[in-house]
Amino acid sequence: MILRKVREELFDWRFIKFVLVGIINTFSCSFFAWLCLDIVLDANIAFVIGYFASNVMAYIMNGVWIFPSPLTWKGYGKFALSYVPNFICENLVVGLCYNLLGMPPVVSYLLAAVLAVPITYVLVKYFAFGGAKKNVK
Repeated sequence: MILRKVREELFDWRFIKFVLVGIINTFSCSFFAWLCLDIVLDANIAFVIGYFASNVMAYIMNGVWIFPSPLTWKGYGKFALSYVPNFICENLVVGLCYNLLGMPPVVSYLLAAVLAVPITYVLVKYFAFGGAKKNVK
């Protein structure tokens, strides 16, 4: 029963769209972080700035394309809250990969994003967009 539910979630068109938006968002986060790296001179702080800038883009793309909903401040607040576990997970991975393992910053950013996708999808779908029961294709 649980495996069937997981399979249904992961092979839903919305999940595929979420992954595509996530790919765009991952590169935008990495790009924003890379731009900030020369200004703040710290990979971890640059990542945080890039993360928040790309989070705004992610809300717009999710609310327009994946879970069609009005874009409101309250909706963005719920969306942002649904990304708190993602933010923690990604920062832990970046800290581990960059600070402890010596991986390049951009590689650390990308790996962190890949690991956090399934958790974030569930939170965004059910918390931020209320389950998105609309039949979206």
